[in-house]
Amino acid sequence: MAKVISNSKQYYLVISAIGILIGILISYDMRWLGDDIFIALRYVKNFNSGNGLVYNVGEKVEGYTDFLWLLLISVFTYLKCDAAKTTEVLGIFFSTGTLIIFSVIGFKISVIKNKFTIPFVTLALVLNYDYHVWATSGLEVSFVTFLLSTAFYIYFFSKLNTNKRLVFTGLFICFGLLTRPDVMIILIVANLFLLIGNLLKGEQLVQIIKIHSLFNLAILAIYLPYFLWRYNYYGFIFPNTYYDKLGNESAFGKGFYYIWIYLKCHFTSFLILIPFFFFFPFFNKNGFKNVLLQKKIAPLITAISFILIYLIVFVAKVGGDFMFARFIIPCVPFIYFIIFYFLILIEVKYLNLFLLTILSFCVIESVIRVNLFVETSENGKEKAIEHNGIADEQYVYLHLVNAEHETKMGRELNECLKGIDYKAMVMGAQARFAYYADFSYCQEYYGLTDTTIAHSVINERGRIGHEKHATIEYLENKGIHFVFNAGSLKEDEYRMATIQLPSRIINVEIITYDNEIINKLVTKLGKKFHYVNFPDYLDSYISSVLPTIVLYNNLDNDYKKFYSYYFKNNKDKKREDVFLNALKKLELN
Repeated sequence: MAKVISNSKQYYLVISAIGILIGILISYDMRWLGDDIFIALRYVKNFNSGNGLVYNVGEKVEGYTDFLWLLLISVFTYLKCDAAKTTEVLGIFFSTGTLIIFSVIGFKISVIKNKFTIPFVTLALVLNYDYHVWATSGLEVSFVTFLLSTAFYIYFFSKLNTNKRLVFTGLFICFGLLTRPDVMIILIVANLFLLIGNLLKGEQLVQIIKIHSLFNLAILAIYLPYFLWRYNYYGFIFPNTYYDKLGNESAFGKGFYYIWIYLKCHFTSFLILIPFFFFFPFFNKNGFKNVLLQKKIAPLITAISFILIYLIVFVAKVGGDFMFARFIIPCVPFIYFIIFYFLILIEVKYLNLFLLTILSFCVIESVIRVNLFVETSENGKEKAIEHNGIADEQYVYLHLVNAEHETKMGRELNECLKGIDYKAMVMGAQARFAYYADFSYCQEYYGLTDTTIAHSVINERGRIGHEKHATIEYLENKGIHFVFNAGSLKEDEYRMATIQLPSRIINVEIITYDNEIINKLVTKLGKKFHYVNFPDYLDSYISSVLPTIVLYNNLDNDYKKFYSYYFKNNKDKKREDVFLNALKKLELN
């Protein structure tokens, strides 16, 4: 018997190791970086430069939600590691960490049963396409998934004594909360479950207070001081992105669709519903209290509760995300755990056959998933599609966005305009370009780093994360000078310019015309800078257009445009007086 158990352990460990290695290779092969991380990396750059956790020096706006992730990256970038590569390596590292954690959990469960069981959770995660998509991206997804998985392991499967289990479980939940604010839901639910469990056990009040104190020790010692600091530093209870993405409102229709479209292609996840059909008669037979107090059932009930509450209270409420599966990934290891652990609990016959059958369906899921956001056009070429505003971000950035082009263009622009102090605006998908261009001041169009835009009111919901944005009037009032390669916000021809970079021509839209900055560009770039000299344009307008205008409103509209674009930012009293005098004459007439 001992030899059989020993062989079972060896088989389990070998299969787990092979699965984990394959998982690392797949995640590495599928690695990618979205533009959102480059917003965070600008914070890291300013932080390491001694300017604080800010996007623009002097403006304290919390345009990120992953504080601990940023600190972790900043440690490596301080040591001169490449920031972008660091996020990729750390992402795969923590994704692998989650595979290891659930391999260990499965191993401990298998040893208890004294028979070989395949490492189902590990293999299911390896076969999950979206788990590998979000192993990288640059964002904190794999990190927060690892932290929650570690907290789950410590509490239910570690050999630590009760006090240590409470402290370390709370510590990793605290780390999760420092990484993503929505982990607050998990913290509240965990405290509620602890309280219910202790009340059912008949614990004394003093003991209950001690247990919760130990569990929340890290929250009190680490998170509370952090929260007080960030509130004092940024001035708001929630991160700026919370207000910008309307986190205080509800969009359950969009949110449930976001969850549904994930479940539609990852259909084995529906198997987590099966335990309900078994538990209801079990509760009736044994009593609610007796069932909850069974230690072997506690991990299952906790995992199910975590998934349901998190998906409904957070993911569904906020309307999901425009990035497919991103908000669901922290739940995925627990979904597979529920399936695996439930089959263990009911002692199903031919367990490995059941698990292998489910894994074969996981392969089919990946095939379905690969084609979910892609269709073939009439000319036989692939093209990306969206589902109700939800996109496959990895496909977009690997196949539609030329990351190397954006990086090179940013670096070339930085070198070309170095020493000129100007303000630039970037659209959402230009964060990578902005990071490498290293603008002294950068305005993000959708308001992620702007409190005024984030707190503005919208009358109609749209694509999640893109519902609020800057207006041309707002940009003019802020004194934004240029927009690069982003189409045009205004159709006025005099706004359009180009800069000849070493490798390409970059289009420029001038938002506000500043004589001093324009002259510096002309001096530095010479013929490489093509633009409309606006003082000359005004002279031409004054001599040929102004005399033909007979209606006050027509001239007034033109003057207001010219004022916002030029007169407000430059001392040109002579030309401005021509307009003001002409307006007075038309008003009198």
